Amino acid sequence: MSSTDFNTEKPSFSSKRERFVVKALAMLSLVRWYNVFVLTCALYLSAIYMLNSGVSNIYILKDIYLHMNVLGISCLIMAGYIINGFYDFEKDMINHPEQTIFGRVVSKSFCFNSYVFLLLLGLGLSSFSGWKVFIFNVVFSFGLWFYSHKLRKKPLTGELGATLLTVSPFVSISIYYMTTNLTIGLFVGYIFALTVTREVVKRMVSLKGDLIVGEKSIPIIFGIRNCKYIILSFMIASMIMIIVLFPKILAQDISYYFGASFATIFISTFILRASKTPTQFDRINKIYKALIVLAIGSIFWY
Repeated sequence: MSSTDFNTEKPSFSSKRERFVVKALAMLSLVRWYNVFVLTCALYLSAIYMLNSGVSNIYILKDIYLHMNVLGISCLIMAGYIINGFYDFEKDMINHPEQTIFGRVVSKSFCFNSYVFLLLLGLGLSSFSGWKVFIFNVVFSFGLWFYSHKLRKKPLTGELGATLLTVSPFVSISIYYMTTNLTIGLFVGYIFALTVTREVVKRMVSLKGDLIVGEKSIPIIFGIRNCKYIILSFMIASMIMIIVLFPKILAQDISYYFGASFATIFISTFILRASKTPTQFDRINKIYKALIVLAIGSIFWY
C-alpha cells in the first residue's frame, strides 16, 4: 500500500497570513510541542533537584552551557518526531486521518528540510557542552533515525528502542554533570518501565492500522492474550521499582507520588484484564501518560 492510496487533499486558505498560521500550528503538532515542553521541564528539574542537590538554583540556571545542551536535546527530539512521521504516514492515515500532517498542510520536502535544520542546530548547540555530551547526542540523533527507519516495525525491539530514546536525554544531562547515584538510576528505571508499558499498550490501540499496513507488532505476532501478559510483566516491574525506591525517598514529599502511582498501577492491572477493545486499552494508555507526566513533575519534590 502506498501513500497515494490515501486522501491527502490540501486545505484551501483565504490569505497568506491564514496559511502561515495553519502551517505553524501544523508544525507544532508534528514536532509534538507538548511532549518536548514536558521533557524540557524534566531536564531542568533533574539538573536542579537531582543532579545538583544543595547547589543554588540561580547558580545552576546561570550556566549557559546547560541551556545550550537542553535546547540542543529539544531540537534533536523535534527532529526525531518529524522523521518518525515520515515512516508512520500510512498507519497514521488509517488510525488518525484527521491529524495527519504530511501532504495536506505542509509538504514533505518542507518537513524534511526542517528535520535537517533541527538536527544540525541540535548537534551544534550540544557541541558547546563538551565533547562527551556531543558524542552522546550524535549517537542519540542517529538512534532516533535508526528507530524510525528500522526498529519501529520490529516487535518488542521497537518498543524497547523507543523507551531507551525517551530516557536518553536524562543520560545526556548526567554526562554533562558527570554525576549519578542509585536513587537517580532507580527513578530512570521506573520511567523506563512506565514508558515501555505505554509503548506496548499503544500497539494494542493501533492494532487496526498495523494489520492494514502489514506491520508486525507485538499483538499481531504474539496474540492479544500473550501481549496482555507482556504488559502485565512491565506493570509488575514498575511496582517492584517503586518498592525498591520507596525506602530511599520515604522522608521526602516525592514519596506521596510513588505511593499514589503504586496504587494506580495496581488498579491498572485489573483494567488490563478486562480490556478487549482499542478504546479500553486507550484508557490504560492515558493513565500511563498521566503517570509519566506526574513523575516528571514530582522531581520538584525530590
